[in-house]
Amino acid sequence: MLIRIDKGLKAAERAVALVAVGFMLAIMLVVTADVVMRYLFNSPFAWAYDLIALYLMAGVFYFVLSDAHREKMHVGIDILQARMGPRVRHFADLLTALISLALFSLIAYVGAHSAWESFANDEILAGDIPWPVWLSAIIVPIGTTLLVLRLLLQFIGHLLGLTTGRESPLDSGASVRHGEEVAP
Repeated sequence: MLIRIDKGLKAAERAVALVAVGFMLAIMLVVTADVVMRYLFNSPFAWAYDLIALYLMAGVFYFVLSDAHREKMHVGIDILQARMGPRVRHFADLLTALISLALFSLIAYVGAHSAWESFANDEILAGDIPWPVWLSAIIVPIGTTLLVLRLLLQFIGHLLGLTTGRESPLDSGASVRHGEEVAP
């Protein structure tokens, strides 16, 4: 059952990461067009900075959090992990997942509350274009909720690994584990 949930979550993570790729492409296109307009026609886009800073960059960051965590792409210190036995490693990973779960659950909750308040109050940013605040604010809870689900799954997997003394059922299909390449 955990494997099926993992596959569904992986599909959602990949879909949201694909949106982040689209956001990155949009950033490159908008910046290029803005530079051309600024230096060739002396008429830069007034909206480019707001679009990039408030929406696109936030999406690039938050929409890849969970996918990067699953692929073990975040910075990690694994010098000691290679020397740990399976139970000690599961306990350390369990503790890390629990702390991260608490922190990112709080971020997701506060972010969702903030996005809802912005939506309910119809908040907009003052400027040439009245950008809706909630559209920018909703990015945080979407990305962190996926990470919370990933951390919860990781927590359960390491709890099972701790009780059985074997690898987590979710680790068997990982492409990278503890800095080493692993065949799927």
